[in-house]
Amino acid sequence: MTRPGPILTLLAGMATTAALVSLSLAESPAPPQSGGMTSASMENPTPTGTAGEDYPAAGPQEPAQTPTGSPSAAPATGVVRADYATRVRGSRGLLAISVRGAKAIAYFCDGQTEAWFQGTADGGILTLDGFGGADVSAEIADGAAVGELSIGDRRWDFTAPTVRKPSGLYRATALVRGAKLVAGWIYLPDGSRVGAVTLDGALVTAEIPEPGQATVIKGAVITPEDVDAFMGGL
Repeated sequence: MTRPGPILTLLAGMATTAALVSLSLAESPAPPQSGGMTSASMENPTPTGTAGEDYPAAGPQEPAQTPTGSPSAAPATGVVRADYATRVRGSRGLLAISVRGAKAIAYFCDGQTEAWFQGTADGGILTLDGFGGADVSAEIADGAAVGELSIGDRRWDFTAPTVRKPSGLYRATALVRGAKLVAGWIYLPDGSRVGAVTLDGALVTAEIPEPGQATVIKGAVITPEDVDAFMGGL
């Protein structure tokens, strides 16, 4: 019996090598498909679109709300109804301002000197005029009226915070034997108060009543009225 020749040995070796290559290819993972995410991109995905497109959000989201134009949102610089009052530094008097829509009134009083003002409220800017060139100008900022009061040659800066009733401005009018009586009062939250009463323009002595409580002045029963009662009468 003869031994296999060199050719047979070579053919056997080539067959074995081919079998090993086929086995290796069968066990290798398939190459990634075009457009697929690598492991790095899955760990740190970078959205390229808005929520609901390429990468949906984790849960439902409410649409963004825009306050502009909302029926319940007041204009940022608009004041519909507000009352302000303060002690005017550098003077002995108090100042009260009331705003109702586009109208505004103010009253300054130190017990001896008084001045009424009326004017407008427009976009948070108050412009009021009084007798003899007196005026009040202010801007509503952070819940306060900040501005300047001018009476004659005297000027004062002021910051009047918002107040709530019974604080604020009150007024009353009456006829006393044919003469016109006008009374004004300012009440601050700390209990400070001031008022003045004139009869045909002349100052008369009178006690300061409690807000809304009647008092007798020159024989007439007078009740301090809230600003709403006389806003249109100035």
